[in-house]
Amino acid sequence: MVAWALLMIGMGTEAFIAKGSTVSLIAGGGAGALMLVCVALTGSRPRIGYIGASVICLAIVGRFLPAYMKSGDPYPALLATVASIALFVALGLGHMLAVRKRRAESGMSV
Repeated sequence: MVAWALLMIGMGTEAFIAKGSTVSLIAGGGAGALMLVCVALTGSRPRIGYIGASVICLAIVGRFLPAYMKSGDPYPALLATVASIALFVALGLGHMLAVRKRRAESGMSV
């Protein structure tokens, strides 16, 4: 999650430096900062942290996947989409493994 956050912050910063895009700086920095907040929440309120991270990933996919489909340009749209889908899948798998472990420890059928 931290790597994803740093990637989004870096992409927003790169777009600002290369193209002068203040919107990209704010969006990338904001998404990255929100993800870092989710990382911090996973210690005290993991459900909120992980759900928030999943929502952020889906929002980025919703923004960049149509842009990639329209332009076909892999950077930044495809990179952001693939990174967000990968994190979303990792969060989902982590959730499923945690539920499975919890059920096994409580004696419930898996």
